[in-house]
Amino acid sequence: MRRTVEESLMRHEDQTDRDEGPCRPVFVFSGQGSQWTGMGRALWESPVCAPVLEACEAEVRRHMGWSLREALTAEGARLGDIEVSCPAIVAVEIALAALWRSWGVEPAAVVGHSIGEVAAAHVAGVLSLEDAMRVICHQGRTIGRLRGQGAMAVVGVPWARAGEALPGFEGRVWRAIHASPEWTVLAAEPEVLEQVLVVLRREGVPARRVDSEVAAHWPKVDPLRGELRGLLGELRPGPGLLPVISTVTGGGLPGERFDADYWVRNLAEPVLFREAVDVLLGAGHDVFLEVSPHPLVKHSLESCMERAGRRGTTLVSLRRGRAPGQEMPGTLRTLSELGSRRRCSALANVA
Repeated sequence: MRRTVEESLMRHEDQTDRDEGPCRPVFVFSGQGSQWTGMGRALWESPVCAPVLEACEAEVRRHMGWSLREALTAEGARLGDIEVSCPAIVAVEIALAALWRSWGVEPAAVVGHSIGEVAAAHVAGVLSLEDAMRVICHQGRTIGRLRGQGAMAVVGVPWARAGEALPGFEGRVWRAIHASPEWTVLAAEPEVLEQVLVVLRREGVPARRVDSEVAAHWPKVDPLRGELRGLLGELRPGPGLLPVISTVTGGGLPGERFDADYWVRNLAEPVLFREAVDVLLGAGHDVFLEVSPHPLVKHSLESCMERAGRRGTTLVSLRRGRAPGQEMPGTLRTLSELGSRRRCSALANVA
């Protein structure tokens, strides 16, 4: 009998307590803004990561015509260009997931933040590597057409109050990302967003621009839906091997639903990250590993856990400007310690 996504979540949580080796965390794949110059140099020297990155390189050359290796290793890489940063981030995340798995760290479930959902879908077995890179290449190229037309800012205003906090800006500012109980990402035309930031800062509300040359997840993307859907029309997602929690719907979805229409929505519609994390917390998950070039959502995860009254652990893979050996061994030790404690607890309960 086929399990629902929610039943699979609970099953993987139970399995976490029985498995030998490190604790099985939720793999969290973050999105735009985590990139940094040289973020792939060390990974390209890894015997685990190099074949993954080379396969991604072949797909990027086929769809985009430029070198992923150069983008991930060169000092002058164009990572400020959205068409470059999107495939580069997803490729690094897929390679990092392979590295964690080579060390025995298997995910109990996956969730992706914005473009991070592409990496999440591949790691869960929903998209092949070829289809994952096809999706992110076409998403990057499509959203690049809106360069200069929109900007984004993260503001210390809860999602439900974001509209009320901006009287006079109705129809000109949009909620793009429900990041956490306290934080919302807004999207607007650049000059409008600047006015919003002035108003919010005058009222003592923390607010800062997101470092991106484009804005996604708002109505400006709508005219591009048909074009992107056509580019992805032959996508054939599979059932997957792991639960995937969607930040488009805010809940679990079977793998077959991650089709062309889904990836159009992923680019155009708001990111319901807080809702997705709440689903995972409700299923009993309390260990989250951010699989990204630099942690972007760690604070949001911690905020969601605090609001839910849950004590948990949030861990990271890489940090900007630091080699993998400076961060990942400590994270692996923590996961191993958590796994040992859970096994001891399970044995004590049996006794």
